Amino acid sequence: MKTKTAGLLLALLCYSAAIAGVFYFAGYQAARRERPAPDAQTFYAAISDIQGDTLRVTGLTVNDVNFRGEFCFSIEKETKITWRYTDIPADNLEVGDHVSITFTGEVLETYPGQIQHVEVIQLLDDEL
Repeated sequence: MKTKTAGLLLALLCYSAAIAGVFYFAGYQAARRERPAPDAQTFYAAISDIQGDTLRVTGLTVNDVNFRGEFCFSIEKETKITWRYTDIPADNLEVGDHVSITFTGEVLETYPGQIQHVEVIQLLDDEL
């Protein structure tokens, strides 16, 4: 009787470990896909102007002093635009919207500063 109980507990433990391993691997893969490049930087801004695929934004006061100014950038085909972890079209962005901007590369020291490669624009407002 003790052998059956021990065998059943061992089987249940192995089954639980296998299920945990599957979920761990799935979560790890999802996190790896969503992770920005190691040199990516993110700041928060309000959209101040939209001209076609070019946005001009004003950094919010919660940012580091280097990201409180005016910036402009173009939305490329590779730029991901999201709202609540859902992809949205660029047409959903409007002047006044609060966004987070994740980018890599240099910022040209012009006025406004020019961001070269924007990876993700995340709409932060509560409603679309």
